[in-house]
Amino acid sequence: MMNNAENIWKKRVIEYNQELQKYLKYMFNDHLLFVLIFALGGAAFTYNQWVKILDPTFPAAYIMAAILGLILAWSPVYTFLKEADAVFLLPLENRLSGYFRKSIWISFMFQSYIQLLVLAALMPMYVAVSGNGFKSFFPLLALVLAIKVWNLYVRWFMLRFQEKEAHWIDGIIRFLLSGTLLLLVLSEASIVMIMAVALIMAVYFFYFYHTTKKKNLKWDLLIHLEQQRMLMFYRIANMFTDVPKLKGKVHRRKWLDFIVKTDFSQSESYRNLYLRSLVRTSEYSGLYIRLTLIGAVLIYTNQSFIVNILTALLFLYLTGFQLVPLYKRFDYKIWVLIYPMSKELKTSSFKKVLNQSMMVQSILFSLPLLIKGMWMEGAIILLAGFVFSILFSQYYLIQRLKKMDSSFYL
Repeated sequence: MMNNAENIWKKRVIEYNQELQKYLKYMFNDHLLFVLIFALGGAAFTYNQWVKILDPTFPAAYIMAAILGLILAWSPVYTFLKEADAVFLLPLENRLSGYFRKSIWISFMFQSYIQLLVLAALMPMYVAVSGNGFKSFFPLLALVLAIKVWNLYVRWFMLRFQEKEAHWIDGIIRFLLSGTLLLLVLSEASIVMIMAVALIMAVYFFYFYHTTKKKNLKWDLLIHLEQQRMLMFYRIANMFTDVPKLKGKVHRRKWLDFIVKTDFSQSESYRNLYLRSLVRTSEYSGLYIRLTLIGAVLIYTNQSFIVNILTALLFLYLTGFQLVPLYKRFDYKIWVLIYPMSKELKTSSFKKVLNQSMMVQSILFSLPLLIKGMWMEGAIILLAGFVFSILFSQYYLIQRLKKMDSSFYL
């Protein structure tokens, strides 16, 4: 049985890595890397300028403790379980301790990269305020990783409880304990206080370790959480390529009927189809709304006009780029394939829908500046957004759709 469990573990990890690699090669393409380099470069420059004006009274320790505490409390355990396991592995639960121990540690390996990046990003702020220098980075990293292990194990113990309330309360407690310990260390509090919080965390750990020892695994819960975790990844991947395993939800959204009202003539068939899909399908409408809101908030909170223009253009590009897969959404629907219309009409209809969507987004990006009374700046962003939308749909989109059509008809 131990050999079988080992084989199952190895097979599941290999399959998981293959699934990740299959979609990551589409996600991290040349276009996204260019945007990421551009965005990160701009963010790093702005962050560096901001750090220079901080004074010793700035609550850097509190901000770091809150951010790291949230990330540490978020500690999903990657079990790689499938629906059939509830039947075939359930009788062997007592012999799978090694399988789940490896699940905890591989979860730690994946999530430790996040802790490393976040701590590295926050360190300049901490150094500027505390004056301790970057020599404290590695001791802090060791502490953060140790707290991550604690969070993962406590989370695993709590997964033997079915009640959602228990999981919520546990998450809040782990956030408070993790954040408090980090705050005390970052604030250079007395060793007595640090050891007191560490002792509370140890008691919390051993209490649930002994309490859950005789509890059975909640297989349905573990499988559901694993499915939700993969679903989140598929939703992100679907922004860049088609994901067959992802089934989007369709919502009526009656309050948006005024948008999808259109002429039901033959020439408007594809436009009607794409417009309704954009408005009513969760993955596309959700993507559009999220990017629009994030971009508008960034524009409203930023004081630099140049950064605001670049932000608007960046989010317009991200929206247009990630809505392109909508073009092929109906390629395998038989009732669409028998439409007595040309492929050129399909292409022009999609181009019109995408262009109009980006123009509406341009209007929404100009609103934050208009609300602040910056009429000239808002008008410039609106005009720049319109020009970018036209250029995107007339040049980039046409070339992209030609490649998609050629690959489909091969």
